[in-house]
Amino acid sequence: MGDSDQSPSREALRAWQENAAFWDEQMGEGNDFHLTLVRPAVERLLGAVQGQRVLDVGCGNGLFTRRLVDLGANVVAVDGSARMVARAVARGDGNGAASYQVMDVTNEEELLALGVDAFDAAVATMVLMDLSDIGPLAGALPRLLKSGGRFVFAVSHPCFHTSGTNLVMEQINHDGRPSVAHAVKVTTYRTLAPVPGVAIVGQPVLQTYFDRPLSVLLTPFFAAGLQLDGLDEPVLPPAPNGAQPHLWDAHREIPPILVARLRYSDDGSSPVEERPVP
Repeated sequence: MGDSDQSPSREALRAWQENAAFWDEQMGEGNDFHLTLVRPAVERLLGAVQGQRVLDVGCGNGLFTRRLVDLGANVVAVDGSARMVARAVARGDGNGAASYQVMDVTNEEELLALGVDAFDAAVATMVLMDLSDIGPLAGALPRLLKSGGRFVFAVSHPCFHTSGTNLVMEQINHDGRPSVAHAVKVTTYRTLAPVPGVAIVGQPVLQTYFDRPLSVLLTPFFAAGLQLDGLDEPVLPPAPNGAQPHLWDAHREIPPILVARLRYSDDGSSPVEERPVP
């Protein structure tokens, strides 16, 4: 990586190395948050991938990599944690349709070694807030993607689900009739700083979240020549009867994640056809 032992990127990687086994065991092929909230929105903006070559950035245990293979893609999946990649490999490569590499995705040179014009699409599912620096990825994407290629990412919502927000429940009295309201209290937005946090309760060590306001999140990609042409802010559907409710279930008007599609094009190619959500 070329960083000091105490650099933010190395500290973040150490946490993922320590949490790899626990995270893989807990997530498996996806929890309810991923399967009902993240994956459908990412797939809709990504569009059809049959026969296409897709880069999965920050693949973790490969759960979305395997989904892409199921949809007919050939996938190159990269992650900075060797232990995570080992877990992904152990779960299978989709009969050779997926390949895994240990790679520092905050290093532009390492990313570019994957090849120029090598991919029809790239994805990063709930990854960017784990990266200390997104500039190298933004800079590499226009060269990694074919003209017209798209990059779809999902992140914790920069406005409603960061270290600067809290979920709130309050009692409201209106004309003598009390009711309960659920809201998000935003205390910090423009000056969010890296903070330790928990992805899954019980994980061995805290990880670092690099939350960013929208302007800081998107500007590196705009500067690299990518254009925003798709956006989604999904909310969780009601929990099935008998299911354990999620923390966000009561906040039906407030999206916990943001999903965006950015495109690099030098030929005016038309937008991708979005996939319907089943």
